[in-house]
Amino acid sequence: MDLFIEDKDVLFPQVFSHLDAVQAQPETVLLDEELLRRAERSLDASTPKNLLWQLLATGEKLLQDLQQEPRPLTRLLERNVSLLPFDELKTTISTEKLEEGLTSPSISVQLLCLAYLRKAADSPSGATFVAASSSLVQCLFTIWLSSESTEVAERSLEGIEALLAVDSHTSVTVLASKDRLDEAQGQGLLWRRVFTDPDVYSILFEWTSLRSSKRDVKTKKGLQSVTISQARLFDFIARMANYNWAAISTSSLPAIEAKFIVESGHSQPFGGLLRYAASHMVDQSDILMEVLRQNFFMELLGTIEATGAQSVPPRLLEAIQQEAGVSSEKAGEDAGLRL
Repeated sequence: MDLFIEDKDVLFPQVFSHLDAVQAQPETVLLDEELLRRAERSLDASTPKNLLWQLLATGEKLLQDLQQEPRPLTRLLERNVSLLPFDELKTTISTEKLEEGLTSPSISVQLLCLAYLRKAADSPSGATFVAASSSLVQCLFTIWLSSESTEVAERSLEGIEALLAVDSHTSVTVLASKDRLDEAQGQGLLWRRVFTDPDVYSILFEWTSLRSSKRDVKTKKGLQSVTISQARLFDFIARMANYNWAAISTSSLPAIEAKFIVESGHSQPFGGLLRYAASHMVDQSDILMEVLRQNFFMELLGTIEATGAQSVPPRLLEAIQQEAGVSSEKAGEDAGLRL
């Protein structure tokens, strides 16, 4: 079967004519989903930049007035955004505009904003742009933990991980300029924002705690929502273990953590987000959450095996092994050790 290749010189004038017609009558002229999908499939690295910018400007303008489900259009714009350098994109969209989109009642608009933020993860400078705004990072983490849309939550976490990965001190990104290749190292600014900004760090607890929650845990729906957020936090911590053990296992803001952790009186060489999630977050009578908890420890062990145990303190490693149900040489010496 021959692959049909669109004639862009024919297709995109049709697209712009259609978008102009919708702009003229946004309440009555419906988006042509098939036409916009064809346009989406036709966009690639060879698409002229001036066409990409014209399409982005036209689509963003139309979004302001559209009176119908915008998914056919936002899906096209997501593809468009993925083909433009973020250093240029950031001059056209403010952090305030991204926050407005993330908090929009429209899932389609949220996904478009997440596409911008995912594009920011192409370079350390993009991560720095995001990290510079506490309120933007708060919006991103809130939508990830609180959204009822699985797609929004998954895309949010993908973006968060990509941004933190490129921002890691151990990360070096190769950047292509016109006539050469350059290298850029992560600055760690987003890591500091997440783990040392009280307004951001507290979000990780407020949406996942049964003790002090933003949701009404006395209702079935509220409780179910919290357990979904807890599973998302388990996933986040397991992923972050690939990049920075110290960040997830060291207490960075004790005053925040104290609101959600019930002290046992025992001194422990580890703490922070890992301690909260491991021992103070879930209802241990909830069989499903206990299974997820054990799987979480298995993921942590997998990360240790893949990256090496040198950066993990011996007692922490032993505790993870025990919680995962994996025997270790010292398991009998300190069988009661818990995170």
